Amino acid sequence: MRELPAGDDYDRLPESFVVFLCSQDPFGYDLPVYHLERRCDEVPELRLGDASHWLALNARAWEDAPGGDLLDLLRYAQTGKALGSLSRKIEAAVGRANEDREWVDKVWSVSTIVENAARRERINGRIACEEAREEGRQEGREEGSARFAALASRLIEAGRVDDLAQAASDPARRDELFRELGV
Repeated sequence: MRELPAGDDYDRLPESFVVFLCSQDPFGYDLPVYHLERRCDEVPELRLGDASHWLALNARAWEDAPGGDLLDLLRYAQTGKALGSLSRKIEAAVGRANEDREWVDKVWSVSTIVENAARRERINGRIACEEAREEGRQEGREEGSARFAALASRLIEAGRVDDLAQAASDPARRDELFRELGV
């Protein structure tokens, strides 16, 4: 990888690829490969053309891969079976790397499937809690609005417009009126 000197245009960057090898389908369309290119949200047909590419590889869809090394890689990632030339090379390289304890100690630990599942569960739990909180807030707003409407209706029927004005601006007075009128 090289850096551009200050002032150089981005089009002088070499073509680059960021590849995500996923054990689950990241987008839910059952494709083995997702090509992700940067574009302008406001003008979708405007693409940067910066020779920077992102690929998301879905190992779960390995059987739908077109063949060759891609099929071999995705099958290996999903099943652990090194049946092709590329997967056998990867398996051998991983074996050599795992035998090099100095290297292993320097590398960041990789999450296990169990750790990833637990992390996803925590994230999904937080999302579900926030959705439940928002649903509760919405229900509370609706109930509060209905309760205030009932109070307003009773006060208007009783000709107590001044009390209604106070209830609209003073929470303590509103609570008093709720109690007084049993709303």
